[in-house]
Amino acid sequence: MVARAEGPMEMPAPQLREATSASAEAKPPRRARMGEAQAARIALEGSAMERARLAYGALRDLLDDPNDTTRVFVLGLLVSRPSYPRFLARLTMDDRGGRLLRERPSIDSTSVDFDRLRALPETTLGGAYARYLDAQGLDPDLFQAPPGLPDVPSYVAKRMRQVHDLWHVLTEYETDVRGEVALQAFTYGQTGTPSALIITLGALLRFGASDRTMLPLAVDGFRRGRAAEFLPPVWLEEMWERPIDEVRRELGIRPRSRS
Repeated sequence: MVARAEGPMEMPAPQLREATSASAEAKPPRRARMGEAQAARIALEGSAMERARLAYGALRDLLDDPNDTTRVFVLGLLVSRPSYPRFLARLTMDDRGGRLLRERPSIDSTSVDFDRLRALPETTLGGAYARYLDAQGLDPDLFQAPPGLPDVPSYVAKRMRQVHDLWHVLTEYETDVRGEVALQAFTYGQTGTPSALIITLGALLRFGASDRTMLPLAVDGFRRGRAAEFLPPVWLEEMWERPIDEVRRELGIRPRSRS
């Protein structure tokens, strides 16, 4: 769901140009948007107040344009520092998580044969994932490591970005606003990541009044995330050929609410 600006009322061309010019002059200049490298530097070196102020700006930009994935990245970098040690400890306490950090696999076109996945039945995890990417027009190479972070946090951030769309497939949440909010709630239930909670609450405040299904779906996502196995250390790429329903059952991912 993307908000669309209404077009101007019909008027003669000279008046339209004049009105458009006046409107442009009345608007304040657009704020420069922070890049990931700057956000990483502030995440490592900035004060709590500076991080909070800039995170608020990133959230506001994201709610204005829910399709702006870079604002999700920036927000995550700015607010994750306090929770990161606990998350890393939980990841590395699992043998699979330790193996992830040693071997550093990627889920992108340099490491995954997507043509082979497309040849798998749509009922398998790999087949469903490839069809999902194709149907949504998504590029698996979009999600790479953020610049400016130390080695381990950089890889962990990359890994969490690259499993995001796999989590969409496993949870069956769509990529519209309500589906993304539900997946953020699921992610918070899984990981306790502050950015996932902030995005969920911010979106509910902005869009929940106009879409009354959003809140119950977010609650469903949170509960499903809490109930499922801790997914970050799971090597989902080793399950490509397995039936997706079997994978969901093994990982404790309950059927989604259809409200």
